[in-house]
Order: sequence, then C-alpha cells, then structure tokens
Amino acid sequence: FILLVLVAAGLYIFTSRSSQVDAPSMTMISQSALEQQYGLRVNLVAVTAAGGMVDLRLKILDAEKAKSLLQDKKNFPALYIEDGKVTLNASEDAKSQEIKFENDGNIFLMFPNAGNAVKRGTPVKILFGKTVIEPIIAK
Repeated sequence: FILLVLVAAGLYIFTSRSSQVDAPSMTMISQSALEQQYGLRVNLVAVTAAGGMVDLRLKILDAEKAKSLLQDKKNFPALYIEDGKVTLNASEDAKSQEIKFENDGNIFLMFPNAGNAVKRGTPVKILFGKTVIEPIIAK
C-alpha cells in the first residue's frame, strides 16, 4: 500500500510540474493555419474521466503535411494552460506509439489533468515543439 501511495505521489509530482512557455521563441498560429500548413484539424479538447484526463482529438487532413510536423518527436503535442502556467504532456508510451499518417485519419491523445489544471471553459493552447496554436476553449 505504501509503495502504491509513493508511486502515485511521484506520478502526480512528475505530471504536475509547471513550465513557462517562452513567448519570444514560440510561433503562434491559428487553427486555420494549422490546417493549411500542417494538414491537422483540432476536433476536440475536452475534460474527461471525471476531470482526471484531457482528451485531444486531431484529424489528419493532409498526411504528408502532418508527417512533416509530427515525425520529429520534439513536436509531439502537449497542452499549455496559461492561467496556471502548466504544461501537460502525454505519457512516454503515447509518445512512442507510431502515428499512422493517412488522409482523413485521426489522432486521439489523453493527457493526465495534473492538479485539475483544465476545466470546462479553460483556454488551452496546443504546443507542437516551438509552434503553439491559439487558445481553444476546453469542453
């Protein structure tokens, strides 16, 4: 039981670490620019699992453009919540999964909602390396 508590505490501390987004080094783009430049559409950012997870769903509109962005693991999506200065990262298992780049394909990602940083109505920015998408309101 003690080991379980220690593992849970360690996971919470690891996933709830805050990090600042360095605005000068980031390039902010709109959702329409994400579609045009990188062939991806944000279909959903929503709190799920009784508030414990954040669900991100992306649609692959152009497989080649999406691959040009996502083949570099540094560009794997992360979520940034400006109010709390918190970045939520997907698990290492999720990051290691191969993405199947197909037109009209989907990418479903779940992020641990550390410290309940995201609630319904929270503006969330999606980070792709040094590219950040304008805030999207979580559902």
